[in-house]
Amino acid sequence: MRLLLLVLGLLPAGAAEVNIRRDTYGIPHILASTEEGAAFGLGYAQAEDHAEGIARRYVGARGEANKSYGGSKEADFRVLGYRNAEESQRLYKTLPASYRKWIDAFAAGVNKYVVEHKASLPAWIPVFSGVDIVAFTRSGALTGLRATEGEPEPGDQDTGSNAFALHGSRTASGFPILLGNPHLQWNSWYWEAHITVPGKINFFGSTLPGIPTLRAGFNERLGWVTTNNAPDLVDTYKLPLDPARPDHYLYGGKSLPLRKHEVTLGGETRTFWESQIGPISTRTATTATAVRSASLDAVRYYEGFYLLAKTHNLREFQKVLDLGLIPTSNFTYADADGNIFYAWNAHLPKRPDDGTDYKGTVPAEPKYVWKKFHAGADLPRLVNPKGGYIMNSNDAPWYTNLQQPIDPKRFPRYFEQGELRLRSQSILEQLEGDHKFTMEDVWRAKYSSKVLQADRIKADLIRVLPPSTARDVLAAWDNRVHPDSRGAVLFLGFADRYAKLTKAPYAVPWDAAHPGTTPKGLGDENAALAAFEDAAAAVKKQYGSEDVAWGEVHRYRFPGGIDLPAGGASGVYGVYRVQGFQNASGEKQIAGPEKGSGDGWVISVEFSQPVKAWSVVAYGQSADAKSKHCCDQIGVFAGEKLRPVWFTEAEIKAHLEREYKP
Repeated sequence: MRLLLLVLGLLPAGAAEVNIRRDTYGIPHILASTEEGAAFGLGYAQAEDHAEGIARRYVGARGEANKSYGGSKEADFRVLGYRNAEESQRLYKTLPASYRKWIDAFAAGVNKYVVEHKASLPAWIPVFSGVDIVAFTRSGALTGLRATEGEPEPGDQDTGSNAFALHGSRTASGFPILLGNPHLQWNSWYWEAHITVPGKINFFGSTLPGIPTLRAGFNERLGWVTTNNAPDLVDTYKLPLDPARPDHYLYGGKSLPLRKHEVTLGGETRTFWESQIGPISTRTATTATAVRSASLDAVRYYEGFYLLAKTHNLREFQKVLDLGLIPTSNFTYADADGNIFYAWNAHLPKRPDDGTDYKGTVPAEPKYVWKKFHAGADLPRLVNPKGGYIMNSNDAPWYTNLQQPIDPKRFPRYFEQGELRLRSQSILEQLEGDHKFTMEDVWRAKYSSKVLQADRIKADLIRVLPPSTARDVLAAWDNRVHPDSRGAVLFLGFADRYAKLTKAPYAVPWDAAHPGTTPKGLGDENAALAAFEDAAAAVKKQYGSEDVAWGEVHRYRFPGGIDLPAGGASGVYGVYRVQGFQNASGEKQIAGPEKGSGDGWVISVEFSQPVKAWSVVAYGQSADAKSKHCCDQIGVFAGEKLRPVWFTEAEIKAHLEREYKP
């Protein structure tokens, strides 16, 4: 009772006037008279579907995961060693009042749900505040420091996103169309919501549990989706220790002290050190390696999305981006004024462009310890380019549009580099030309399961293979990883083995002069023969036949006996419909509510008036296997469809499942 009174005493202004309307897919449409009330309703609704997931993230950001739910002790040491709680308390006080009110109200909504459902939730879940959201935001940047400490980054090649936008000149309706589909590990749990505060905000989109704002979606006038980019936001400096003074280092001609910080956890004490440049990640007898991160204190990250949701045109949208609140991501945008826009966004430090390799250890000299950041105008962007399209699939920004590529020579060499990989080339093949897309065309493009790698090397492979049943299966294959495709299991088994056997898989490597048509050709015939022979034997042994259908092996398995054939594969093969599977007992590869990776949320928006949109959350809105909305969208997703988004008041009322006050 005392906890309930405490939580009720912290309810934000306008909380009593919030209505949550759940539609027949369980999507919450939150109607509030104030923005604080909307944030409160958003927190409550998100906790209804993902209370334990939110709590795990927030408790982990406190450095209490191990003692609370048996989480990673190493992660707790990192969080505590980098003073996440103390720094978050300090940084919370620097936030604009409007954002402090928003995150406090969101936390209050989570708290109210948790208190009301204590009996069915883990006892370790505490009361949260806006400071926990700051700590959660900051802890995400701590993960990015792993690579500087010799640890691998989490995730795999299927962690990323696809996005494209079409100008009205390229659509059958004459209105711009936006398409986005992030693909993370499925236990990330994409979640949709609709927030309405009349006269202030009316935004539909998605987010992840614990994030207090919607990170992508649309309002009446514009929309955007994001794809991961790879700006270099972290530098490491090897500082010489002062042999004359213990626990001091030499920098700028001075001997400066290292600050000591001890952390005790589970009876174990570890010592952490800090310098004026940044935290010390490693230390030897003669040197200390300092880490400087541009994203570590970017705790207004999610405020950036909150502000973007309230913009009405491209000028306002760019103005918010230019605040530098959002430290990463490619933005793909379209609006009702007819614009499409691409931005390679980063809170990127200004560095000397003198050939220094900033991916390695940077000289510990004052000129390399940055203090300023690039303005938005410094970064790669495109507005309404030739060809009427923009796209990004996690590659560097230079080939967002093949007819109007961005010249990397115009930018410092420490900007993101890299070739145009096959997944990007796969969608570019569909976007190039003058075809006018219907919305159904957009969906077909999104769900394309063509294996571009097969287009590039299969003919050469068949030419060098001796006659066999496996060779005939390969020749008859449709070069797709559709559920009905026979030969896909064989080819991808070959491709995996071939990649391990040769360092020159293609006869013609990727060429910047021909970015959308290279690499191509079989580069190593001997390795290819060995890989194919091994793959054919393995597929026949495991499945009884080389021509087993892709969907017989790859399945969507969900609660309630749902067992559906799956399509898609890793983007490394040049597949646009990215889908990762986990091995199950026996012969199947499984994707389910918490298993697998790849497409999790898909949205398409046409900026007609009124705006029209369709979406799907592959695993449904709720993490609760007992909920009717844990798995009610997988049939739509498996069938390569999207469901309508109900955005207007009339649509919401016509598809209302329940309405209530939090």
